[in-house]
Parts: sequence; C-alpha cells; structure tokens
Amino acid sequence: MIEKSKRIPFKSLALTGALWFFSLFINFDFPIKTIALFALVMAGFWMHSIYRDIPGSVFSPFLWRFKKSFNWILITIILSFMLAIYSRIEDGLPAIPSKIGAFVIVAVLIGFIEEVVFRGFVQGGAQQWNQRGAIVLASVSHAGYKALLFVFPLQHLNNSALELFGYTFLAGLVLGYSRHVTGSLWPAILAHCFFDFWLYMEQSSAPWWVW
Repeated sequence: MIEKSKRIPFKSLALTGALWFFSLFINFDFPIKTIALFALVMAGFWMHSIYRDIPGSVFSPFLWRFKKSFNWILITIILSFMLAIYSRIEDGLPAIPSKIGAFVIVAVLIGFIEEVVFRGFVQGGAQQWNQRGAIVLASVSHAGYKALLFVFPLQHLNNSALELFGYTFLAGLVLGYSRHVTGSLWPAILAHCFFDFWLYMEQSSAPWWVW
C-alpha cells in the first residue's frame, strides 16, 4: 500500500494537468471552450483533494506570517521589478508607467491567486514528497500554464512562448525557494503582485488573454 505522503505528488501533477488543459483551450470558442471549463472544475477538485490531505499546504497560519520573510520579500520584489521592466521594454512600453489604469486592481488579484495555486497548492501538495522537487514542479506547472495560454490557437507574442516559459520557470524557482526558506507565502505573493502591478499599471481594460 502506498503511503499518503507518496501519493501527494500525483495530485499536484493532476492539478498541473488540469490547469494546463484550461490554459490550452480557454481561448477557443464554444463548444471547444467547454474542455477548458471542465478542466477548471477538475482543478478545483484536485485543490480540494490536496487541502483535504494536507490542510497546511495553503491555509496554515504559519504560511501567512511575515516572520523571517522581510529579506526575501525585498529580494523577490527587486527581482520582480527588474523582470517587469524587461517585460515592458519587450512589449514596446516605457520602463516607467505614466498612469494607473482600472485593470491594475484585477491584475494584482490575478497575481495573488496564481501564487496561492502554484506556490500554495501545487508546491504545498508535493513538498512532503520532496522539498526541492516540489519547488521545481510548481515552477514547471506555472510556466507551462502561462506559455500554453498563447500556443493553441497560435497567438502573436513580442517574445516566444518558449521564452515566456523560460523566465516564468526561473522566476518560479526563486519564488518557490522563498516559500521553502521562510515558510511563508508572502514573499512570492507580494513579488508577483508587484510584477503584475508594474507591468499592467497603464491598462484601463483587460487584455485579450484575460478570460
């Protein structure tokens, strides 16, 4: 009989697969879009399953404390600031935004939710299996989710989907390691929210990829 701790990574992998199917098919019209909606329901199922097996994977009080987190919050925000500037320049935007649009609030909320999903459920669900493996899995999960949004059907990008996968994966390693070192989700959450805030600050409405 397989021990519970050995079964957890498969649930994180199943959650990853559901999220990838969602991002892969969400840009299609109906009826194909129903595949994405079904995948989203399955993602919710696997998140509930991970929480049921490991309640502390996301909602432990310790994960929401700032203890031992300040230095890593500073490090991750600086890195996210540099990445946001790079992304803005790649998109033909000025490094420093000139105004604040209404969409930025939604962008920050999206960043918050993504960290709860990937550094919370995916990484938290796999870390009893292997701490380092959980960091890598969450990074691959997040990077694949981002890249697949722009792949099928093929979308125009200022940089390739492979490049998007690459720097999302590398950023995810840093964010995942920050959770591992500090025992807190805050460094990853604040860094991601700041990145989305700076990158999308001027947006007055949602980009096409926001479903």
